[in-house]
Amino acid sequence: MDNKKNIIIAGIVVLVLLVGGYMLKGSNATQIDEPYMLGYIGPLTGDVAILGDEAVKSIQIAVDAANAKGGINGHQVKLVIEDDQYDTAKSISAYEKMVNGDGVDTIIMSTYGGVMALAERAKKDNVMIIDALDCDQAIANLPENIFCVAKETNDLADIIADYAKEKGYKNIGVLHSTVDNFMQSVSDKFVVRVGDSAAVQVESYKSGTTDFKTSLLKLKDKDAIVFLGYDEIGIAIKEAKNLNVGKNYLTIPTVATTPSIQKAAGTAIEGIHFSFYAPLTENKVATKFHADFKAKYDRTPFVFVASDQAYDAASIVISEVLPKVTANTKEKQLDQKVDAMQRVKNFKGVTGTLTMQEDGRINGILVRLFKLDNMIPTFVGK
Repeated sequence: MDNKKNIIIAGIVVLVLLVGGYMLKGSNATQIDEPYMLGYIGPLTGDVAILGDEAVKSIQIAVDAANAKGGINGHQVKLVIEDDQYDTAKSISAYEKMVNGDGVDTIIMSTYGGVMALAERAKKDNVMIIDALDCDQAIANLPENIFCVAKETNDLADIIADYAKEKGYKNIGVLHSTVDNFMQSVSDKFVVRVGDSAAVQVESYKSGTTDFKTSLLKLKDKDAIVFLGYDEIGIAIKEAKNLNVGKNYLTIPTVATTPSIQKAAGTAIEGIHFSFYAPLTENKVATKFHADFKAKYDRTPFVFVASDQAYDAASIVISEVLPKVTANTKEKQLDQKVDAMQRVKNFKGVTGTLTMQEDGRINGILVRLFKLDNMIPTFVGK
């Protein structure tokens, strides 16, 4: 009787072990199949859609490359995309859907106002945000879960301001969009950099403006005009040329290289000088990325500051950050991600050799002076 009982007990034990092993295997399989969620929020429609379109295409290349190699620690990476039309209120709505609906806790963004508005909330939600378009002191002052992998706003303003001083321009006009804080910020920093070397008159315009005559005539006799805006600024440049307003034109990459702006401006934009990031020709990472971009989308990027920075941001997250996440709680996972981002040193990216500073801003992106020569950005600096 005892032997029979022992046999039955042994059978039950074996059965329990087999069932437990099966369940554990199933659980592990589910975990392995569960992808890492990477989010992107930015403009995919509207006046500045080119910025978001370039970013999404670039991030997808980084995601595809990682997945082709087996993903991260055996997990695939899934890109979740939301369009905010470069509108802060829509950024918040997109964030709500992405975090609470899709379970995303690592987000790359291109909307400056959205990053600023969501910083504190993201901290409470244990979400990390990386701005892949703008970098400045205001972002550095945000909580430690906010980073930027982008050129410095100061650099964009300083390059063209220094050129204006070098050329001896004494009367300068600035025409900037009010659709966001970024163009206002570039304008402000330009004025500060020029200092007492020139008198600067600043005019602004609202999004959707199609007639700039009143504003431009106020700047008629200026040695140079700085154009800061998005799609409609091409109309302003063409109108300025037709009205013979301003002797020289200055701008930033968004204006000089966006196809829709070039089309609206026509030949009036030819020869414009602008601060610009462009990868060095000897950078093999940049060469490969641009080749991959062309192979996938049948063209090279239009706006390098949008494409290259987004690709580097995604590459850093995928290769340097997510593999370090091993904790079981969202709070501890965020701590691990923040620590990993802060440890990024000498990362070989498209935009340069990148090192994260203590304040959350990346260092190593080179901005220089270019001009449009036959509608092609041409380096003219020293």
